Amino acid sequence: MARRKKEPARIHRKNISDAANTLFISKGITDTTMDNIAKLAGYSKATLYVYFENKEEIFFSLVYKHAKWLYETMEKIIQIQPSTQEEWQKNYLKICFALQKLCENYPIYFDGMIGNINVDITSKETPQVYRDIYQLGLDINQLINKLIEDGVHLNYLQTELDFNQSTLFFWSALSGIIRMAENKKEYYRLLGLDNKTFLEEEFLTLLACYKKG
Repeated sequence: MARRKKEPARIHRKNISDAANTLFISKGITDTTMDNIAKLAGYSKATLYVYFENKEEIFFSLVYKHAKWLYETMEKIIQIQPSTQEEWQKNYLKICFALQKLCENYPIYFDGMIGNINVDITSKETPQVYRDIYQLGLDINQLINKLIEDGVHLNYLQTELDFNQSTLFFWSALSGIIRMAENKKEYYRLLGLDNKTFLEEEFLTLLACYKKG
């Protein structure tokens, strides 16, 4: 396939990651090879290695893309300053369902986002995308801290909360609830449970751990 030589690197990276995304979703990450990606993207395999170190870097560039969407969605929600406890709870549920939407639509990237990334981000040889994901994780935690601050200010949440500890617990518990609900969706349906209603009840039950009594 003929390509313009002057196309910037970001265009080539996008072409490659778009092809990889198609394959990751249809074949799975393990069964997708660099040869598969090169063929679908219309590049030589050698060219792929000009833009990405390996398949894992391509995958995590897509994880970063979806984590960035989550961050921007959360930021828009939290920028709407709540003036009542009811408004704050609505913001909280919007954030919960934003994460649920990511899991439902892009489960492999959801898992990549909440899973362990086994790289040394302090090494100069580590691709930049891993440091970007790490920083984005810190930025998302700051948004959750802001959400908690607003809840405390509105007398909805306990005043003695450790924000950092609460944020970590919130993410681990919320991720578990969402992942289980996605995995057991058909089972819940057989039990006559509406998945959205069930999830909202679970999100509010989680919130009760921090709610002011």
